[in-house]
Amino acid sequence: MIESAGGMIPFLCHVFLILFGGFFGLNFAFNKNFAQKNFDYDNIQATYMGRPLGFLMTGLVLMAIAALFQIGGVTSANEIFGALFIFTILAFIYNSALTMNILPTHDGNPHHIKNAIRPLIPMVVILIRYFNL
Repeated sequence: MIESAGGMIPFLCHVFLILFGGFFGLNFAFNKNFAQKNFDYDNIQATYMGRPLGFLMTGLVLMAIAALFQIGGVTSANEIFGALFIFTILAFIYNSALTMNILPTHDGNPHHIKNAIRPLIPMVVILIRYFNL
């Protein structure tokens, strides 16, 4: 399994992305207070905003698990992590624009920099995995 992933470092990055994405995906999908408390959204609609995102991330995690164990003929996770990489780039750009007041926030309050930094975590792991293949 480690050899099919491309070595030890890509394998560890693959496992980290599964755990990281699984945590956020399942929390967004099923934890009603996750978006409100962790991302400072005071509105109840934040719960419903996070559910589709949670199901999308959980789907990517399930595909990454299928690629890791080569279930159903899925032997490459490059497309899955490529889609996740594009998602993290767009999330970083959007959150940076909110932080720098280029775009208005939903409630007029300043946007915290931590929300712009969070997408950088999986993005850096994907880059490490890509350059170590």
